[in-house]
Amino acid sequence: MTDPATPPVAPGSAPAASLEALRADIDAADEQMHKLLIHRGQVIEQLIAAKKVGARSAAFRPDREADMMRRIAGRHSGQLPLSTVEHIWREIIGTFTQLQAPFSIHAAGSGTARMRDMLRFYFGFMSNLVDAPSSRAAVDAVAASGEDLAVVAFDDPLEERWWGGLPVSGDHATGSIVTGAKVIAALPFLPLDERLDFPRVFVVGPANVSGLTDIYAYAIETDTGAASDLAELPGAIASRGPRSAILVSRQAPAQFHQGTPDAICLGSFAEPMGWPD
Repeated sequence: MTDPATPPVAPGSAPAASLEALRADIDAADEQMHKLLIHRGQVIEQLIAAKKVGARSAAFRPDREADMMRRIAGRHSGQLPLSTVEHIWREIIGTFTQLQAPFSIHAAGSGTARMRDMLRFYFGFMSNLVDAPSSRAAVDAVAASGEDLAVVAFDDPLEERWWGGLPVSGDHATGSIVTGAKVIAALPFLPLDERLDFPRVFVVGPANVSGLTDIYAYAIETDTGAASDLAELPGAIASRGPRSAILVSRQAPAQFHQGTPDAICLGSFAEPMGWPD
């Protein structure tokens, strides 16, 4: 029998006491996250002291970041979009990385909304964005700095050969690049929410940055740039211009150069999830 003094509960609603309890849980979770961020900052202070990051050194760790993103994707569940979780984590990572060793992000077109949104999504709002006059200028700036990063879109015009002016030393036959700059990552890394319209890009960093070797990037000079000239090569065409192309391949340089000895290894990176689509 229903007590006439008790108002009926509408379908899908909860009693006031339950709502207050849920809000208290949310507040407690928010407080815990904040305290964990404070703790993370304290750990970073100890890390800075241990590493003595003060000299010219790149704090960006593409191998560690790739491992972290894969673990996030592996354990994620619930209605919160994975892209939202990725952005939150990248904002945290980017901010604390800047605290360790500040660096700039050079990119042609960083002043455009699409590229700027992408850079902020992946590198955070603490990163200094430099609008380079060209992708080659962006890459050259990284080679000169020894600590900055450059972002080059897959569909960037190849006529300027953005990789051509790299003052690198090392053995291109083995992919061992000692000084200058190299490709160290590719983005997007995790599958994106359909509402996010970001270009595919290479991340170029100092040559001494350790990176994974899941995928290699190669620059190849061609006569016509026609797809038929590249069809027999192992890999996929990331970008093609009138006289050159960039291929991405799982083959390491020693094997790749057996069929294409003049190809230039631009670097390597962790395989993004769902690559290629």
